[in-house]
Amino acid sequence: MIVKKKTFSLIFWAILIVLSAYYFYSAIEYRFFEEGIGPTFWNKQFWFVSHILAGILPLVTGPFQFWSWFRKHHIKWHRLLGKLYIIGCLFGGFSALYLGITQPYDGSIVPTLFLATLWLFMTISAWITIKRKQVEAHRLFMIRSYTLTLAFVFLRLLYDLVYKLNFLSFIANEEVRDATYEWISWVAPVLIVEFFISWLPLVKSDGRRKKVRTE
Repeated sequence: MIVKKKTFSLIFWAILIVLSAYYFYSAIEYRFFEEGIGPTFWNKQFWFVSHILAGILPLVTGPFQFWSWFRKHHIKWHRLLGKLYIIGCLFGGFSALYLGITQPYDGSIVPTLFLATLWLFMTISAWITIKRKQVEAHRLFMIRSYTLTLAFVFLRLLYDLVYKLNFLSFIANEEVRDATYEWISWVAPVLIVEFFISWLPLVKSDGRRKKVRTE
């Protein structure tokens, strides 16, 4: 059982790392080499580039926060990388707020602002709980925070599904379709994570309590 769990964990992280690297490279290639920085660098592009660069920190340091062996044997490095993770999320979150406010597509404004706000909240909550030595609460908030960190991966993946494999083709209006997959890109992962870390454990624990009471 333990071997299967470790194997599943390795496969899960390998897929996440490969997808993250691919889509992050794609975003950089498009922005810097295909489209170019452009004359509006100090207006819009500055914030976009800052958002991408800030996103590198949590993207790279995030997996180390969940690696139990690394945390156990290198606690100082774990804490240092944790601080870098929080810094990256804060810069990435606040730059995302600006990008959301100045978003040229009306359907993208609300999902971007909600995503940025939740990302900041979960990250700050993770920091507050560990300062209070609430380790379990910290762990859960870190899971939520990193899920939102990976939202850009899910967004790019859905973009490919929508425009290459005709996912959501039943939505005729392109703007509505774009807004829909932008919502799905972070709402669906958050709901899945909540199911496993919050809802399912509660259901199981209630079941145990009822069993004890009936006995």
